[in-house]
Amino acid sequence: MASRERLCIPRHLPDRFDTIAAITSNRVLLLGCGAVGTVTATHLAASRLVGDLRAADVNLDAAKALARTAGSRKVRPVRLDLADDEAVRGALHGVALVINAALPKFNLAVMDAALDAGADYMDLAGGGKDQLALNGKWKRAGRTALLGMGEDPGLANVFARHAADGMDEVASVKIRDGETARSDEHPFICLFSPEVFVQETIEPATVYEDGRWRKVPPFSGREEYPFPPPVGPVPVYHVNHEEVETIPKYLGKRPTYVDFRLALLPDTVRTLQFVKSAGIMDEPNLRRAFLATIPPPGTLAGKITGHASILVEVVGRRSGRRIAHIVWSAMDHERAARRHGTTGTAWLTGTGAAVGALLLLDGAGPSPGVLVPEQLDPRSVFQRLAGRDVAVRERIVRENELT
Repeated sequence: MASRERLCIPRHLPDRFDTIAAITSNRVLLLGCGAVGTVTATHLAASRLVGDLRAADVNLDAAKALARTAGSRKVRPVRLDLADDEAVRGALHGVALVINAALPKFNLAVMDAALDAGADYMDLAGGGKDQLALNGKWKRAGRTALLGMGEDPGLANVFARHAADGMDEVASVKIRDGETARSDEHPFICLFSPEVFVQETIEPATVYEDGRWRKVPPFSGREEYPFPPPVGPVPVYHVNHEEVETIPKYLGKRPTYVDFRLALLPDTVRTLQFVKSAGIMDEPNLRRAFLATIPPPGTLAGKITGHASILVEVVGRRSGRRIAHIVWSAMDHERAARRHGTTGTAWLTGTGAAVGALLLLDGAGPSPGVLVPEQLDPRSVFQRLAGRDVAVRERIVRENELT
């Protein structure tokens, strides 16, 4: 039987949130008002689950710009320096949920402040051992912290769980980020935090194989991965990412192999290799000067071509037969600019974050503790993605079709 592509997301979502919202209207604190934070805020401001959204950034102008884009009186811009612990704790007064869409280096401090304030917590890049070790503390407090809920990590983990749930055993989980953005104006671009992107690409990557994690060199593991149209074959490389750390532990069915590979076009690889060899990220002044040359991700809407694409390929066995279950989503950058005034990457990431936030605000959402996205019910995530211009597709390849 030939494999067949189909949509994962239901066409219609029961309007359950509005029923809950008649009873509950929450205050949310969003930290970080860049491109991704703006997408997240736009979704949340439209939900009746959110009564008040404080958009906080060290740059007040960025917070004000987010409020204008969100177009809702619910959104209030706030200047907040996350390095100021006292100010962060003050901003958390009366907050039901805090979302850290800023740099991951603030995760632990914000988590600690959120727990003390009795608020739930979510970030878009997390899942480190120090955060996961707080599970018992958060459980005892009856609060929930959801780590790494964006595109990847985030949607990628949910895709892996969805595929694994249909298998008796899982052999491998391969995550492929097929970003193909190009700019005629800028020779080097980053579609999310330049500091995070550069650092994770030039450091050794982690691969999980045969029951253990091992490090591999940066820019290793090159392969031409055949992404479904319209992306097509793209060179991808091992990159250090949270999913490889958490999926072997929390997927439910432990695979023997997990890796993450990111599409890096030739010019990008050459730039990153120079940055690494020159030690630019190791010297503070050089680091600041180099990062200052990279255009902020929020300024790239309408100025780039290509696609943002996240794909997860899970291979395992079902009813004694070997299958590959492939789940993916893609967004055209030009289409994202026309429809949403942002990039495809920001739209996928910010929408994934908004869905995670709505799950936490929903009284029937995740249980207390520190969680990662593969512990969420994929059906709940897909239901809340419905109507948000994120098409999730899947294809199952059976044993006789596998190479």
